[in-house]
Amino acid sequence: MTVIPPHPIPDWLYREVEEYFIPLPFAPKSILDIGANIGAFAQRAHSRWPDARIICCEPMPFNVVHLRRNAPDGARIISAAVREHSGIDEIFVGDSFVTGGFVQFGRQTQNKILVECIAANELPSCELVKIDTEGCEVEILNGLALHDTRALLLEHHSRADAETIKGMLSADFAMANQDSGDPIATMIFVRR
Repeated sequence: MTVIPPHPIPDWLYREVEEYFIPLPFAPKSILDIGANIGAFAQRAHSRWPDARIICCEPMPFNVVHLRRNAPDGARIISAAVREHSGIDEIFVGDSFVTGGFVQFGRQTQNKILVECIAANELPSCELVKIDTEGCEVEILNGLALHDTRALLLEHHSRADAETIKGMLSADFAMANQDSGDPIATMIFVRR
């Protein structure tokens, strides 16, 4: 039997998720990591908030193998894409393990695989929500329960999505970081 070791999390991925960790006015008790990849954010969140319950959602089977090995003990792993609907759908394989997605932005190959999907409205409301899904952030926000959410950490993948997200959240959340104006960037929102 071949044993697959955990995929080492590259330094560049740790640096990328570090952008999410600004000072927050609370310590979350529950964390929802949508687009968990191989576990870099979950590891960092666990080291910062060791008592928080963490739920990781990741659709790509080759990432889930490593996520299960890299995620903190006790993390719940949902091997599915978060969408507006549940079921099965085709997803583009990325040119890297971090770039697979339902939207073609240039870093996705023409290769597709079938993945399980879970509707955003089927997920529990958590105090801290991180979403990095290579272009499905708006779709997910449309269905996600945010009544318990105190902070949202997102990576948008177009300026149109950035503006839509700001409009969707502006009534209840204030942007806690500066909008870079870049097509792909991190946005952090804290409940007003």
